[in-house]
Amino acid sequence: MQDGKQLLYGQIRGGEEGDEYILAASQTILNASGKFVKRTADDTDTVTLAGDGTTELVGHLECEAIASTAGTEKRKVVRDLTAVFRIPINAGTYTHLMKGKTCDLSISSNVQGAQLNASTEDTLIVVNGDLVNNAWVDVMLNPAKMASVGADDTTP
Repeated sequence: MQDGKQLLYGQIRGGEEGDEYILAASQTILNASGKFVKRTADDTDTVTLAGDGTTELVGHLECEAIASTAGTEKRKVVRDLTAVFRIPINAGTYTHLMKGKTCDLSISSNVQGAQLNASTEDTLIVVNGDLVNNAWVDVMLNPAKMASVGADDTTP
């Protein structure tokens, strides 16, 4: 396993079941970032990058670095529950005791990453991580956080 910061994050193994969605306008997505998305609104097929406070995910966007202004770009969103994704760590310190536990997402300077020190929304399940430099963590989608089609992140 490669320790330290990665130039590109994304799916590292597992299934690739998913569907095509439209990326909402005004989205900035970097290669060195996670790409988990949520539905923009109940009545739209667009998705937006999920952040702190997001309680439900659609899946993980397969996307190059992009600054979407038009809101017309179509990309595949992987929602396969066997898929494992490598994302940066935005907060907290990875330890081997975290395997199997849940964590939240956050966005800092347009970089989506894991909040290992938070489990309020529990959108991801920790699989593995960087014990040397604490730069990345491997995660899976939490099936309990993918059932709804709503966009409201504040409803219990």
